[in-house]
Amino acid sequence: MSGAVVLIILANVIGGATYLAQKCALDGLPPATVTLLRNLIAMACMVLWLAPKGGLTWRYDRAELRRLALVGVVGYAAPLLLGIWGLRGSTAGNGSILILLEPASILVFSWLLLRERIRVIQVLGILAGLAGALCIVLEQAPIGDLFTGAHLRGNLVLAAHGILWGLYSPLMLPLARRHRATDVTFAAMVFSMLLLVPATLAEIPQWHGGPTLGPALLWTLALGVIASFGGTVLWVTALQHLNASTVAPFVFLQPLSGVLAGHLVLGEVLTREALLGGLLIGAGVLLVIAPSMRRRSATAAPTRATAD
Repeated sequence: MSGAVVLIILANVIGGATYLAQKCALDGLPPATVTLLRNLIAMACMVLWLAPKGGLTWRYDRAELRRLALVGVVGYAAPLLLGIWGLRGSTAGNGSILILLEPASILVFSWLLLRERIRVIQVLGILAGLAGALCIVLEQAPIGDLFTGAHLRGNLVLAAHGILWGLYSPLMLPLARRHRATDVTFAAMVFSMLLLVPATLAEIPQWHGGPTLGPALLWTLALGVIASFGGTVLWVTALQHLNASTVAPFVFLQPLSGVLAGHLVLGEVLTREALLGGLLIGAGVLLVIAPSMRRRSATAAPTRATAD
């Protein structure tokens, strides 16, 4: 349990940095092209990673293949594309706000698809995390900016992206419990190509050279290696030990990690609102994982007593 918590924290810390990286990549490449390239890079990383261990495996029955196709197209490729398309018509600050729809979506889809019981303490944890995240992101993007005409279309796309990301964990969890994390992550990315390849081919007229292309490719490389490979595998590995609804509040760590990165890398000042937001997010996470920790302690205690 504790190891899985560390993994999901790391995955969301990485996720918090992707909005800035995508914005930088978009300076020299169109959005679907960035998304396709980062996933091809991630898939290459997985092949290289598992080559010394016997390579990837592809052993799925028909039901699992249908689920993988759904994960790859609807729960992964679609929100990735909507997220980067939305950023073109909005701001990174608005993206930070609207990704906060994901945790609530995870709870709803976990109940609908997995029949996971949603406890009152989980709802309280989500509310605490939401309050903390809003303390952080509203400094950079006022809530009223979501409804301005200039950004409204982009914000609607970003809202759909946040809701669809809520499908990924509930759809992936049964697969993660039966197969290696890297195998199912790779398989979902294979199916994501059904959407990513046509979207990229439609952007061929937008491909061009110039001084911005090199930096854009470097940012895309970083997105592929760190986020699409590292972050996604960490997330799926955590799902092998955590319920889908349990991972929901950890998404609130993404805006917090963005603020901390700005402080550490750019020397930005940590405000009182950011510190308060961090405390509320921490409290929300603890509320959600506390029941699981108590159950783990209760089952471990008799084992220790027997061993003595």
